[in-house]
This record gives sequence, C-alpha cells and structure tokens, in this order.
Amino acid sequence: MLNHRLITSFTTPEQFINDAIRFLKKHAKDKKVFCALSGGIDSSTAYLLLKKANIDTIPIFIDHGLMRIIRSKEEREYIKQLFPKVKIIDIRDKFLPKIYGEEDAEKKRMLFKNAYSKIISKVIEDEDCDLLADGTILPDIEESFGVEINDLKETMSLKEEQNLMEKHKDGFIKSQHNLAIAYDVEATIQPVASLTKDEIRELLKDLDMPQELVYRKAFPGPALAARIIGAVTEENLSVEKKVHDIVESSIEDYYIKKYGEPMIINNLGEQEPFQVFAAISKEILNTKVTGMIEGKRSYEFPLAIKAKWDYDNLITLASTIKCFSRVLYELEVSLNGKFDIAIRCINSIDARTASVTKLPISFLHEIASKLLALEEIKSVYYDITPKPPGTIEYV
Repeated sequence: MLNHRLITSFTTPEQFINDAIRFLKKHAKDKKVFCALSGGIDSSTAYLLLKKANIDTIPIFIDHGLMRIIRSKEEREYIKQLFPKVKIIDIRDKFLPKIYGEEDAEKKRMLFKNAYSKIISKVIEDEDCDLLADGTILPDIEESFGVEINDLKETMSLKEEQNLMEKHKDGFIKSQHNLAIAYDVEATIQPVASLTKDEIRELLKDLDMPQELVYRKAFPGPALAARIIGAVTEENLSVEKKVHDIVESSIEDYYIKKYGEPMIINNLGEQEPFQVFAAISKEILNTKVTGMIEGKRSYEFPLAIKAKWDYDNLITLASTIKCFSRVLYELEVSLNGKFDIAIRCINSIDARTASVTKLPISFLHEIASKLLALEEIKSVYYDITPKPPGTIEYV
C-alpha cells in the first residue's frame, strides 16, 4: 500500500487549495474515498478539500465514547450538524471495556490504533472503497517520524515509512493512531500533511466555515484517554467530561468577552490559546506523567508549587526543571472529593513548542471554584510547564 502526501509550501489559502485540488485529482479521480472525520479541524479540512475537488467521498465518524462534551453537546451531535452526510459508527459498547483499566500511555494509543483500524477496514470492505484519506498534519509526521516534510516523498510505501521511522527513532516522541497502518486500499491520501494548525485555520476561514470550527481547540487521537492520568475507568471518564467542558468553555468565554473571538494571534505569533483542557488523576502528585528530556519522551512525577503568583518567575522555574516532568501551581484544595485536576492552557504556533497562557490568577481561581463545586474534585492545579520540557498532552 502507498501513502500519497501533498508536499507543498503554504503561501495563501487560495494557492494551497489549488495545489490540493490538483493533488487529489491526480491521486483520487474516479476513485471512492473513505475519510475518517473526528470533528477536529484537521480531518474536517481534509474532507472539505475532497469535496472541493469533487471526489467521491464517504465521511465516517467513529464514536468510541471518549470524545469530549462542549457546552453540553456531544461531539457526534456537533459533527452531524456541520457535515450532514457523515455516517456515525458507535463502538462504545465494544471499545470502552477494552481501555478501562489500562494505564500505560503508549498502550492507550495502540488500543485506539487497533480500534480505528478494525472499523476502518470493515467500512472500506463494505463500501468497496479504493482509497483512504485522513487529516494527518505536519506535527503528527514530525513526532512519529522525527523528520521534516522535505525528508518525505509525495508517494511512499508502508515499508519505506517504517524504515524511515526506524532510521529516525531518536526523534520519535509519540505514535499516532492514524500513521503506519496498512489497509486494503490502493493508497492512503493525506491532503493536509504539509500544514500546521495555524495554516489549517486559515484554510477553514477561506472555506467559509463557522467560527466554532475555525477556532476549535486541538483534540488528541486517543481523545480523553490522553487527559486521564493512569487507568481509564467509567467513573473518571464521566468526571473528566464534566471538568473538561467547564475548563474549555470558561476560557473560551473569557477570550470572547475580552477580544471578541475565542482565539487571538499574540505578539509572538502564537495562537492564544492553542489548546485548553483539564487533566484528571486520583493522585496526580504521586503518578508519573509525560514530559520531555533532551528531546525525548519521558515519564516522571510532577512537582507541585504553592507560592505567590508570579507568572514570569514561575515559568522560568518550570522551563529549567530537572528530574520532574511538569510543574503544577496549586490553585485550590478541598478536604473532600477524590480527583485532582490540572488545568492546561497553552499558546503555540504549530505544536512543536508551546508557552503557558498568561491568564489572570483571579480568573484561574474562578475556574478552580467551579471545579471544586463538583463533589468529586479535591484539588485544582494550573500546569505551568512550557513545551519543552513538558509535552502538551498527558499521554
């Protein structure tokens, strides 16, 4: 099986769309294409480009039960409203029991990879699809292959990809649930492979997509499993959905009130905030979480700090931390509840590096109070670790 990636520079949305249409017509004309839609901006852009190129496309949303809730709306409801032709496949009853109890970060990713691949293979067979398209973007490729886009060829075999990953394994950070999988199709096509998140957003604006999609925060392939530290359980998943919604919607409302839109480009050229979420753990200070040491993924304990709020000094400290994977600033602690929450809000240009969003401490305490109003929550922290040395996600 081959992989076809659009390898081109991005100068303007119009230029890229024209390049993408030529690429898709070259590789997918008169073919039936399976397109995995997650509800995020990457796969949505890939699907919109396929439609723009008039390619026969079957959009599929796989509901595994670990998608977020945004303003009390399930992800599947949102994507059906945005793309009425999407086919929703519900695998919650089969998938969730498999991931419950799994603690290992990479094993969580592999469970998702296996679940996705089985469903995708079945749909491809049932619908007699010739090609598969996905929303793999440049940071995904860099973190799995440890290479730059110019190191890749437009057309590569799976074997060539695997050899490349082995050759550059020192640059590996994490596996992606949609890379290096063989399907019974002629080829996989990745029309947004050379794009970063900010370029994806520029495309969506040009394609007249609503603001709620253009500024949609990045969401990982393993979904909320990436934000549940340790084993996923039915209980912590239920709580995670609630706290995640509180954190994401509160920070979005703050930016809309202050700037008129949920995301800005700050004076460093970063998307602010690039990513917003809540991570959950029973004992976050006694649980190893992800970080990066000398460019390599590591698992160490976080360090909690209780001190006067001084953003600049705290960030300097977190940027030079040794032996710990993250630095967490203590916001609120309750004697009740069973779960710890870490609020993560970062700015970034392309996810390669990330800075911590400088939110007012009074506002952070407001969010913490909302979270502590839930009887399940016992403490709330603000993750003040840039990338590097921290990773953005917790898995």
